[in-house]
Amino acid sequence: MVVATRKLPFMTLVRGVPHLLVAGALCILGCRDASKHPRADSAATINPVRPLTGSTTSTGWDSAAGPVVVVPASRESANVAIVLPGLTDSALASVSRFQLDSLENMPLDLFNLHGLIGSSGLRVVSQSVDQTGCVKWPTGRLTNPAPGAWRIALEKRRATGIPLSALEEMKAADSARFVGSILGAVEHLRDGGDPVFRGIPFSVRKGYQLMISPSSVLVAEVVRKINEEANPREEHILVLAEQQAEDGTFRVAFQMRSAGAEEALETSEILAALKIAKSNHPAFVLTFDYEDGGKVGLLERGPGSTWRIVWKSAYAGC
Repeated sequence: MVVATRKLPFMTLVRGVPHLLVAGALCILGCRDASKHPRADSAATINPVRPLTGSTTSTGWDSAAGPVVVVPASRESANVAIVLPGLTDSALASVSRFQLDSLENMPLDLFNLHGLIGSSGLRVVSQSVDQTGCVKWPTGRLTNPAPGAWRIALEKRRATGIPLSALEEMKAADSARFVGSILGAVEHLRDGGDPVFRGIPFSVRKGYQLMISPSSVLVAEVVRKINEEANPREEHILVLAEQQAEDGTFRVAFQMRSAGAEEALETSEILAALKIAKSNHPAFVLTFDYEDGGKVGLLERGPGSTWRIVWKSAYAGC
């Protein structure tokens, strides 16, 4: 208590003593009572929410699919790259250190072209940026032995896998039917794109069939080439065709075209087909590969049998 320079009468001080004693007693009782009933926000202090780099959803990523996408980082299938779906190209390039503590020991489902093929856990290895000047994702390892053929992993129970039938695994009759359906669907694309390729027929390099009741979806990479020794060029089209209920034919629902010298082409590879648990929309997980790096993306089926790229990761590479 601060005492004023002018002294107070003795009786005034005495009269204040009972009030001070009562106030002190109430304070003690109140403190004891408060110790029995912690404040509502004490749990948040004990278990704070740990920040995660790239946890925003401004990139089009569906948060229902989980906080990360995990892909193999090398031929050793236990080494992984941790793709943070909320980062843009510029955001990834400007990160000085990744905040990933909340991902430690996260349970994962592992997928490939055949659907769900196993499970494991995630151990974060590096949260530092690459010192070579290349833009790279942080790295980790799977905690349990994993099938060598896995291609993508998400947090457990975030998605279900959809098996695909690969063209090279089909019987001869089914393979011929697949190729015929794709080439018929892309016939009207022959005159599009770079005029130097017009009139050159397509060939099917890779293909997969996805059954979505009551229809069927074909996705393939079709290619045509100009075999000039001095200036060889190629055109690649990633095409998705969906079967029409009225006549059973396949019509193009999505296409993505790239043309140029072979080493400069943007190419794509299908990693898996999934259904995100909450939306239940079928989707293909695919890569977009460039000369020195690439991205991961999600090609999703929306209302009215429309297909579109709903998300692309940031570019990682040199």
